[in-house]
Amino acid sequence: MTSGTLIAPPGRPFPPVIPQSRPPYTCPQCAHVLRVSGLGRHRVYFELDDKRADHPVMSRICPQCGHGLPGKNPP
Repeated sequence: MTSGTLIAPPGRPFPPVIPQSRPPYTCPQCAHVLRVSGLGRHRVYFELDDKRADHPVMSRICPQCGHGLPGKNPP
């Protein structure tokens, strides 16, 4: 059995060290700011102080004012 080393082809850019995060979501009604993860109907919203992402906003409404959050169904 032989062994070998895999090397990336030249000219191929390396991925960024820190992935770009999405900009936070600001409620248009009350200006409450939430962190966003995912895209489209798979978006999940978190409070900014929830660093470990343990407690997502499950109600699909702004925790501050009750305005609908974007996602599967338009607010």
